[in-house]
Amino acid sequence: MTTSSSARPTDPDRRTVVVDDVSVAGTHEPFVEHVSFEAPAGVVTFVPTDPGIPQVALALAIGGRVSLLRGRVSIGGVAERAELQLRTRLVDVADVTAPEDSLTVRAVVQEELALAEHPASRSAVATFLADHDVADRSDVPWEQLPAGVRTSLLLELGALHPHVRVLVLAGAERHGGDHAVWLQTCHRLALEGFAVIVLTTAALVSTLPPPVEVEMETEAEAAPRPELASRQPDPDPELAPEPEPEPATETAPDPATEPEAEAEPASPTEPEAEAEPASPTEPETGTEPSTETEPATTPDPQAVTTTTPKEPSA
Repeated sequence: MTTSSSARPTDPDRRTVVVDDVSVAGTHEPFVEHVSFEAPAGVVTFVPTDPGIPQVALALAIGGRVSLLRGRVSIGGVAERAELQLRTRLVDVADVTAPEDSLTVRAVVQEELALAEHPASRSAVATFLADHDVADRSDVPWEQLPAGVRTSLLLELGALHPHVRVLVLAGAERHGGDHAVWLQTCHRLALEGFAVIVLTTAALVSTLPPPVEVEMETEAEAAPRPELASRQPDPDPELAPEPEPEPATETAPDPATEPEAEAEPASPTEPEAEAEPASPTEPETGTEPSTETEPATTPDPQAVTTTTPKEPSA
């Protein structure tokens, strides 16, 4: 069932997380109970969770690292704990995957790269730090980096795991700082195809957009660009109603004049028509301006609609 894959996921069905009535046993009472939610790929899903042990217990449950008191967790319909462990990365979970504050930034990045099965040489670490604009902070303790930067780096490093499809971030609010920094990273990784689950306090969730709005925003981001591109040429034909008589004379009158031109070749035989009074020619000329004025009034909008479909049909 398990196959090797690249660092970036491609199959959305294998990244949808379903948590159904999950409870995790505690020392005297459950740490969490009756938790249910669905986290599709490409969306940041916020799950209100009490800080501390409940966040840790739920993160372990989603990642298949702990037995469940009741309920079921599945990724892409697979609920085996080995599959959950392979497909999820627990990010900054207190006392589980959170780095020690006394370690240097270089040491933390080196360890995370090794866990992600990436080159962890000194040059590889230097490249990663330079790419994320923290090369000048490589020797400072981890705790001295801004909180938002620390969380963002851990998310980036967690996404490098070759089999990971789901990122579970637990308790990022405990560090304080600017939440917008790591939230931006969450949304960007979601757009890359990951299912991103954020376990945080209800107070923080209440200040954030609900998951449905986030999902609609990600879907609309790709659509507005072609829509704007199509709306920009729309005012152009609207601004060009004045030159419409020119295309109107070129399009509608041309087919009309072409058969009339076929009748006009009879003009060389006008000597025969000269025997007849010019009255037959006068009604023809009288009808021609009438027909020309009638399409000039009504077909103006019709000429625009007819030309535009003719161009795509060509």
